[in-house]
Amino acid sequence: MKRTLLVLLLVLAPAGPAAAMPAVDEEPRAAPASRAIGKPYAGRLIDGVQFPAEGFDFVTWDPIRRRTPNRAWRRWATQQVIDSTLFVLREYRDAHAGVPRVLVGDLSREGGGPFGPRYGGLGHASHQNGLDVDVYYPRLDGRSLEASVPSEVDPRLAQDLVDRFVEAGAVKIYTGPNLRLRGPRRVVQKLVHHDDHLHVRFRTE
Repeated sequence: MKRTLLVLLLVLAPAGPAAAMPAVDEEPRAAPASRAIGKPYAGRLIDGVQFPAEGFDFVTWDPIRRRTPNRAWRRWATQQVIDSTLFVLREYRDAHAGVPRVLVGDLSREGGGPFGPRYGGLGHASHQNGLDVDVYYPRLDGRSLEASVPSEVDPRLAQDLVDRFVEAGAVKIYTGPNLRLRGPRRVVQKLVHHDDHLHVRFRTE
């Protein structure tokens, strides 16, 4: 009887201080890393990050409604693409005192996937996995608007943007066929419908 009572007391007795309360992990959990899946023209975006509507160095541009800011669902990308783009725009503005904020257009949809004509205008053949970003050329008149014709583009500042994106690791930059913008042949290439903006593509991590 005494032995049974002793066993019950041991089972029911409170444990020591360390066991009385389960350990709590006080370290904040990191957000899931964004991932570009598949190809820019046939892919999707996992745990994408939303590009800000505007900042000190930029403001987003809606190419369909032709106004700022761009709609939230049109500006998702990987964290790497967002960080690289913001870095380039900060360096560009630091190097050119007084220039207006840069217009940033479409990136990808929140989960990636098709971004064609059903989403407005000509749509995008790529922009499907969070690696692409459209950046509008600076204008000669200094206005924060889309350049409607090539003659409105400031070629010196536009070339500087191209050079900075190349240096930041862009693997492809599409420029307008009517603009004399230069760069490594494997990276900087001419493409129709790009006389008003750069199409910048980064590699996946």
